[in-house]
Amino acid sequence: MKKKLGVSETLNQFKTVLLEEKEALIKNDSARVLTAIAEKETFIDSLPTLDTTGLNKEEYVKIVAEIKELQETNLLLTKQALRYQEKMMEAITDSAKTSGSTYSKNGQYSAEKRATIIDQSL
Repeated sequence: MKKKLGVSETLNQFKTVLLEEKEALIKNDSARVLTAIAEKETFIDSLPTLDTTGLNKEEYVKIVAEIKELQETNLLLTKQALRYQEKMMEAITDSAKTSGSTYSKNGQYSAEKRATIIDQSL
């Protein structure tokens, strides 16, 4: 009976950490995401050592499915955040490539494309 509570308790705690990570990813709270990842690492080390011999696996199918779903959701949220950051960096880099105001070859002041993050050209 003690083994059963240990496995169930561990899985529920892991699920709680995943829920916290999901909330932090949605709110873009990097400090909480880092904390959740550190907590996940401790679970990753302990999950393989859980002794499930003699336990009814049907009881744990639901929570394991929930954990898997949460992990996939968190992975998608992480990928989405990374893609957003990449797009922002591309926009900033592209706008930095265009110069604001320069002098022409004959010494006249000429305004070229303004450097902006949003492309306003039609």
